Amino acid sequence: MAEHIKNIATYEAQYQGVDAAIVLATLEAETNFTNKTGDSGNALGPGQVWPKWHNDAFITQANRFRLRWPDSHQERTNLVLSNDHFATAVATMVIARTWKAVNGDFRKFSEKYVGPRIPDSDYIRRLKIYQKYAGGNVVPSSYTPGGSTDGNSSSDMGSSGLTASPINDVVLPETNYGVVANSQKYGNVLYGRKYRVLVSNGKGTALDVSDLRCAFSVYKTMMQPQFSTVTIFNLNAETENQIINEGDRVIVEAGYEGEQYGLIFVGDVVQPIRGKEDGVTYKLTLNSIDSDRALNFGFVGFSVAKGQTARDQVNQIAAKASIPSQLGSISEGLSSAKLTRGKVFFGATKDYLRQLSQSNAATFYMEDGKVNIIQAPDFLKDEIVDLSPESGLIGTPVQSDFGVKFKCLINPRLRLNSLVRINNSQIQAQTFQVGQIPRALDAEGIYRIVELQNHGDTHSDDWYTEATCVSQAGGVIPGLMSSMGSNMWRG
Repeated sequence: MAEHIKNIATYEAQYQGVDAAIVLATLEAETNFTNKTGDSGNALGPGQVWPKWHNDAFITQANRFRLRWPDSHQERTNLVLSNDHFATAVATMVIARTWKAVNGDFRKFSEKYVGPRIPDSDYIRRLKIYQKYAGGNVVPSSYTPGGSTDGNSSSDMGSSGLTASPINDVVLPETNYGVVANSQKYGNVLYGRKYRVLVSNGKGTALDVSDLRCAFSVYKTMMQPQFSTVTIFNLNAETENQIINEGDRVIVEAGYEGEQYGLIFVGDVVQPIRGKEDGVTYKLTLNSIDSDRALNFGFVGFSVAKGQTARDQVNQIAAKASIPSQLGSISEGLSSAKLTRGKVFFGATKDYLRQLSQSNAATFYMEDGKVNIIQAPDFLKDEIVDLSPESGLIGTPVQSDFGVKFKCLINPRLRLNSLVRINNSQIQAQTFQVGQIPRALDAEGIYRIVELQNHGDTHSDDWYTEATCVSQAGGVIPGLMSSMGSNMWRG
């Protein structure tokens, strides 16, 4: 049970966009990875989450797993105790919300999650558990009993309120650059493939097929739905039939031992295809689309009062849709103008999100089940991946019409709209055609990813990422971002 909950919690932490260390530490501190009730039966599940405080989290996850959230307390208790995947997902969601609300301050997190009267001894106990999962590399800048932590954050921990401790007598630098800080010097090198392929059903349980040969191709672009092709070889007949009949979602994680590992695709299975590669090798190919159900079957039907901004409307559309979605990158530049009267939303979720994007000169796309609405000046904060032969760059990047194209070892940190830095001296110049306008490379060598492909085969040499980028501001293509927004999700 404990190891099973750990595995679920780790995946759910990635799904919620937080470090798994805080989730695992909280689950261990609360119930030592057992799925049970506490507080006279009022607190449920491995996170001891109180339904009366977090009822919306239970409802959100119930919708996600296609479960009915019961009306009576006894039925709710029975559901949570009988479905540890669902219970752990709820707990992780609440932990992630709390962690983000306090900007990663561990003292404030403990006080907010446990309560303002948390004893100093319990706080220190929880902190030690957290340090264990964080790799023993972090210590609080100050954890005076009753005080708060307010030190600087390390590059690994984000704004955690914790500072880096020496590793091999070297303090990790605070920098935006680097795939893995000091990876070429201190052992966290890009060696040793690591991967996991899961196929889940509508009941929220997943089948791990990672021990078999798996091949995958993941395509992501802002101009169309993200999709993947995952091929699993030599499944036994019973398991193959189970996946064909009940396969609901595909989850692919890939990378290398160390920090360059993570989620590269999660999506809904739209077509399973059974076939043979040769006379004896059977294969099952799963074609999947990221957020297919949310995009093509999501529906909204609610009204809002006057005074709602564009961002408020996005929040409510994503949360109140028949198939709710989480929010990813939502532009800070959305209009702050407020509705002068109430408004009724009734129709396809994607249509309203696209309309809001168009009216704000922004691009709407879904990635890993999350809603993203970005404008040209927006990019992912606090990280620029520095690409070189030492950090995984393969071959020679080539200049394209509006930026560059490159190939590198699989890197889950590379996502749509993220930034990469490539030394311009390593980029092969483009051969211009007659009548073509010559374009210079970005002066700082920083480029924004607008198209991404990940290819891997656990039993062959394929294990790489290909990307198409534009200059960091995206401004080299007049109207790029707005034209994207106007042409997306036509179907």
